[in-house]
Amino acid sequence: MSSSVLKLIIGIAHAQELIPCPDGSQADSTIGCTTIPANILNPSADILKLILKTADGLLMILTGIAVIFLMYSAIRYAMAAGNDDQINKAKRAMFWSVFGLAISSISIFVVQFIMDITK
Repeated sequence: MSSSVLKLIIGIAHAQELIPCPDGSQADSTIGCTTIPANILNPSADILKLILKTADGLLMILTGIAVIFLMYSAIRYAMAAGNDDQINKAKRAMFWSVFGLAISSISIFVVQFIMDITK
């Protein structure tokens, strides 16, 4: 991306008050701020934080899905009514649900640990 296009995008972001001016002043609606923050021109510092927050959110969703599958397999086990084939399928589903729940929970702690280290 060329420097002029990047400056235009940053100026628009300042004018729309999406990002603050570095000197604390009010942005001009046509040109934005007169200075460009250094961390915006070098966004690689924030990419790791973005990746970690995205991973954290996805892992929370996966943990919820694992809990839902665990409840589904428990209901399936209760509804098996002595049918050995259905009981075995429900037990297998419970095992993999608990396994998925454990993996996603451990992953959440790892991501949180990395996020705390990189602060």
